[in-house]
Amino acid sequence: MIVGIATLITALFLGGPAQIFYVDNIEKGIKKHVVEKDRKKEILSEIKSTKAFYKDFEKERKKDYKNFLVLYADMNTSIEGFHSFFEELQGKRTDYQNKLIDQRLIILGKIEPEEWDNILKSSVSVADKNIAKAEKKAAKSKESFRKTKSRIQSTILNKEQKQNLLKGLEDVIVSEKEIESQMFSVNSSQNKILANKYSGKEELQRLIAEETRQREALAKSLVGFHELARENCSEVEWTQIMKSFTREMQMSSR
Repeated sequence: MIVGIATLITALFLGGPAQIFYVDNIEKGIKKHVVEKDRKKEILSEIKSTKAFYKDFEKERKKDYKNFLVLYADMNTSIEGFHSFFEELQGKRTDYQNKLIDQRLIILGKIEPEEWDNILKSSVSVADKNIAKAEKKAAKSKESFRKTKSRIQSTILNKEQKQNLLKGLEDVIVSEKEIESQMFSVNSSQNKILANKYSGKEELQRLIAEETRQREALAKSLVGFHELARENCSEVEWTQIMKSFTREMQMSSR
């Protein structure tokens, strides 16, 4: 489960702090519940390798994020340019997800059924606390892209152009909320596939496919807003609006 984040940029580029098997505090659970010392050491070594692989993925995606900002800041970036960028990005993520699934199968193969059940039970209490914290934070958060909305309303005088931009912005906000909801729902305490020690690669890939669809919808809404801004703004108007938008977009990743 991924908690405590506004997900727009995190969803597109990063994996989330708890994406390793979607089990909160899995390492702590292994240390506590795996009985045999040698087997526990072997499992923890695999977890360490998985975390290192995960960190490398995050590092590379941060570079992709910077490249995306360069593309997005350019009024002349075409839809085709964005499509090529996101297609390459998804290819990298697919490789990462498949390797992560392979690691899950290796590690869970070394854990006894009763041990896994106890690890999940320990995870649920942590997950519940994290959800409560995230919901509390969300309740206090301000409306997404409110400054961008205000900038559009004050900058664009033509009613039709203004409505086009506001509709495009709303599409981004809706996509952001949908993927945030989806990310909250994918955790081992609520999903039978993740909770099942014996779930196979194809089952796990089908689960990830919905997350991929949500990512693609979010990317499409961002590209759509960029294109609407190109079509409905002068260069000066575009600069003002996109400055507000990219600033708030970056804030959503913190």
